[in-house]
Amino acid sequence: MVMDKLEENNSNHDRSGLKKPLIPYRYFVMFMVLIAATVILAVRCTINVAMIAMVGKSKDNNLTGTINEKHFDWNQREQGTILGSYYYTYATIQIFAGLLADKFNVVHLLALSQVIATLCTFAIPVAASYSIYHLVAVRMTMGLVHGVTWPCLYNLIENWFPPTEVGLAQGLAAAGSDFGTALTSVFAAWISTRGIWGGWPAAFYFMGIINLVFGLIWATMITRDPFSNRFVSDHEKQQLSLIVTNKKVKQPKIATPWIKILTSLPLWSVIITKGTIGLAYSVINSKIPVYLDSVLGYKLENNGLINALFYIAVGSSQLVCGPLSKYIITKGWIGKTITRKLFETIALSGIIASLITVCYLGDNARLIVVCLVMSMFFYGFNLGGDVPIVPEMAPHLVGTAFGFANTLACASGFIAPALIGAILGDEAGSQAKWILAFQIVAGLQFVALILFGTFATAEPQSWGKIKDPNEKDEPSVWIQKIDNN
Repeated sequence: MVMDKLEENNSNHDRSGLKKPLIPYRYFVMFMVLIAATVILAVRCTINVAMIAMVGKSKDNNLTGTINEKHFDWNQREQGTILGSYYYTYATIQIFAGLLADKFNVVHLLALSQVIATLCTFAIPVAASYSIYHLVAVRMTMGLVHGVTWPCLYNLIENWFPPTEVGLAQGLAAAGSDFGTALTSVFAAWISTRGIWGGWPAAFYFMGIINLVFGLIWATMITRDPFSNRFVSDHEKQQLSLIVTNKKVKQPKIATPWIKILTSLPLWSVIITKGTIGLAYSVINSKIPVYLDSVLGYKLENNGLINALFYIAVGSSQLVCGPLSKYIITKGWIGKTITRKLFETIALSGIIASLITVCYLGDNARLIVVCLVMSMFFYGFNLGGDVPIVPEMAPHLVGTAFGFANTLACASGFIAPALIGAILGDEAGSQAKWILAFQIVAGLQFVALILFGTFATAEPQSWGKIKDPNEKDEPSVWIQKIDNN
């Protein structure tokens, strides 16, 4: 048995005098994965809150001063274009990002993306002062380089952690992205109202500095696997050696079955669901700050605090729902497909109920905020639904299937602000038009609820699994535990 060999191996290592670390280095790597997701999402979303200050009126009404004094007369469509421009390239690169992560060193690839993202962050105030087109170009560049983030992080997680720790690492990455958005919502709102470096430009300058510091630590402390890392103890390398050997059993090479992928009804039900629920997330992520300001009357600083609550809510539910769904499946209480549908149903139904309720609350600002926070809380249940189902459907084509399925979800990042901009026009303070927007988004969630509940499945699809002719009918040799004592 593999476990017996590992225990025997550990015993021999102890007798050989290899020193056990107090805290295995891979836990530092797990922490850095959390920080990576936090920083990258914080950099991405700074403009969502800073936008309110950017289009506000200058205190001295001087629109011809320095960059630090300038404000802009952008209408809702133009704001939607700016916010969505990041996702034009971010969505486009998704299918190819997995191939890049497989071909190149993911640590170097992510470090390079952070260098470029840092330069883009510093450049945003300057670009905005020239024209909206310069700003859109910078945002598109940032979206392009950020497109490799998740393939790189998931690739790194696979190389560093045993199966029992992969779920935790992935959950921390997902939660980190939400907490990063929460932190930047508060920070960007606070610093944009101060006189430091001219107000709103300071939000980008500070985030650029944080991104730069993170990138330096990442490049010097992290490697693509534990065996090439000088900080990992010999004891931990010995522990992980058997795991990595067994995890990297080569699969036979076959051509990607694109026709079967493109005609797979279960996969399309997941793709549409991911895109639709992603639309609800993106509406709240990119446009609710405007709603809070123009309709509910929450000014910039309070606006940031409320936005932070959205991402604390979704991050909290994601931390629970991923492990909980796995626990339910492991215990055999209900089947895998039913579990995925249950969690996705809770997510979609919760969003629908929350948004429809908002439409009937009139001007009760506090209850409206509660409902919007609850919609984000329910969104987090998708970590037990549409997020893990793609690898289960295509266990041997995870990168390709995930990239394909995630494209529409990423595209929602530019569809959402464009849709809301088209509905609102120049009437950002129109309660009636916001109600129409909420109704449309809720209706789309209902369509996704029907599609996912009817066609989605967690069973491996014929096009997504490879049968190795040399494979023996034996249990998998995954290691279930690592003894760190």
